Amino acid sequence: MFYKIKRKKFYVAIGFLIISCGQGPKKEKAPEIETQGAVEMIEAVVDSIPDDEGFDFLKTISNTKTLKLPHIENTNFDSFIDEDDYEVIDFKAFNLNQIYPDYNAEGRNYRAIAKYTVPIRDNFHSVVVTILKSENEMESVLINYDPEGTIIAHELVSYDEIAEGMSRTVSRISENRLTVDRIFWGNIREVEQIEYEITWDGTIEKVDTKKLNDSFKNYTLINSVLMDLKLDWIQIKTDLIATKVYPENPEETIVVIPEIVDEGEHYFALNSHILIADNRSGKVTHKYFESKKTNEWVSDAIELNGIQIDSTSYQISEDKMAFGVTVSRFGSSRVNPYSNKALSLFVKSGDSLVKVLSNYTVENYGGEWDGDCDGEFNETKKSLRMGQEKNNGYFDIWVDAENSYTHSFKDKNGDCLSEMKLNPKTTILKFNGWRYSEYDTETIAYAEYAPEKKVNVRLENVHVGHAFQMEPFILLSGLYMPKNGKIVFPDTETDNGYRVFLVNEDNEIHYKSKGFGDLYHFEPHFYKSEASDKTIIICQLGFEYPFGGEVFIYQNEKMEHIGTLDIEGYDPEQNGTNYLTEIIEIKEGKTGIEFSFKTDRLILNPGGEHEEVITNNNVFYVYKNNELSLLWNN
Repeated sequence: MFYKIKRKKFYVAIGFLIISCGQGPKKEKAPEIETQGAVEMIEAVVDSIPDDEGFDFLKTISNTKTLKLPHIENTNFDSFIDEDDYEVIDFKAFNLNQIYPDYNAEGRNYRAIAKYTVPIRDNFHSVVVTILKSENEMESVLINYDPEGTIIAHELVSYDEIAEGMSRTVSRISENRLTVDRIFWGNIREVEQIEYEITWDGTIEKVDTKKLNDSFKNYTLINSVLMDLKLDWIQIKTDLIATKVYPENPEETIVVIPEIVDEGEHYFALNSHILIADNRSGKVTHKYFESKKTNEWVSDAIELNGIQIDSTSYQISEDKMAFGVTVSRFGSSRVNPYSNKALSLFVKSGDSLVKVLSNYTVENYGGEWDGDCDGEFNETKKSLRMGQEKNNGYFDIWVDAENSYTHSFKDKNGDCLSEMKLNPKTTILKFNGWRYSEYDTETIAYAEYAPEKKVNVRLENVHVGHAFQMEPFILLSGLYMPKNGKIVFPDTETDNGYRVFLVNEDNEIHYKSKGFGDLYHFEPHFYKSEASDKTIIICQLGFEYPFGGEVFIYQNEKMEHIGTLDIEGYDPEQNGTNYLTEIIEIKEGKTGIEFSFKTDRLILNPGGEHEEVITNNNVFYVYKNNELSLLWNN
């Protein structure tokens, strides 16, 4: 049973504990803090608990706040400021005397002052209890209880001290894992990291211990970078940190910091921090951040098992060099082996880093076999080389891919044989103004252009909004107004509103599209390529917000409506910089006409009942065999 302390005097006393290990390295002696009355106040409340008061463990646990996992446990003296921060917890009722058998011995005055639960497993209860050991020390303990309240296992998860304090403990609690950092301040900030496994039965087993200051050659620099980011080591996937001297300047170092934002059993998700830091000062000079929502730094059934800084530099312009970061993945299935390595490129821009190539696969291996012999396997390895031509200010990058297909089988004698087929291929990465995008050597790229505008163009029963010269016609977009206010054949109730027209020099209609409704915005945008006689027209749709575009192809004096791009760029600030026609990229190859998008996040069915924000993991529409289809990985 626990009781809230409601005496104001207690909180004022604790409120003056302003110096704790949680505030960083301490090189000076902390001032003496007057806390007289704090412990006595807790004792007074404990003594007030009736002797016949019963304790229902399950009821108490069910009424205790539960925190989500993963959870960073860093409770310290600074955590106790407000009145509601304190509880008085029955020490014996939670069997804390088993963990602290001398809690009431002479000179000891331990008191439990806070608790919460964490959902580790369903078959036992996990509680974190904070213990005030003295006026200068407190610690928190993770305790696993069986359903009856018996302690299964426990482990220290945080510690803080004031006055002469030179150490602190913090931890990260996850579904089946506990990571504890023991921090010591001396000449440098030393961190000992201990990994525990929380097993299915509630026991806690140590699996690894390492000193981070000995594990990283650039420990001091990394520590400075973390301070700049306002992150601590306990928040980082430390085995995936990467550093490398910046090729353009040996006085700087590239640092990759994978920040844990979600973690479970055989699962984690990371925010990515890509930085350049000054070697002497440790100051971050350039930085790039991307959240787990878009960076694809997620490990699940396919394990993310490596992050490296590429050894190759890429001279993407006369005065700019890009560096690469690769992410490796591995599938552990024996009969469905899989591995992948993806490359991203970054370049300096002001005091930031800009990603110019995103998660481009440079190695891929996969297949399926029976575990004995019979099976099929595909492998791709790509090498990149700089080209001579430029697009949007950056040199093209040529990609030479070695593709192999292997078929293994048993012959009539039962011997395992294999056949391999090679299929080399060359493609080109071209910069589209946002990122590098891949093209076949025969792929046609379309660019937006502005045809001549026409003015004072009129058409019966049409309120003309836009008019452009499209030899030998004039293309009009406008709101169709039914004759005498009535819809007549061949128009229908659902076939009204804004349309596209082609009219000849005599103002005769050569082409009329179906109606697309009464809109606030219906504006044609034009795209063409010198290598094609097609003109692609996208009419941007909008009310108070944009919601996709209607696509037309004009070729050989004929116009055809091919479908709707029911998609927009995600624009949470609503600053109008992510309209479909501003982020569209159009190219045509053997697979058809492809419409892709130069932004990290997209909205499917914008403004519709099933509107959905998605990550742009190679999302595109393709027009092939007279059909416009959306392809994406959800």
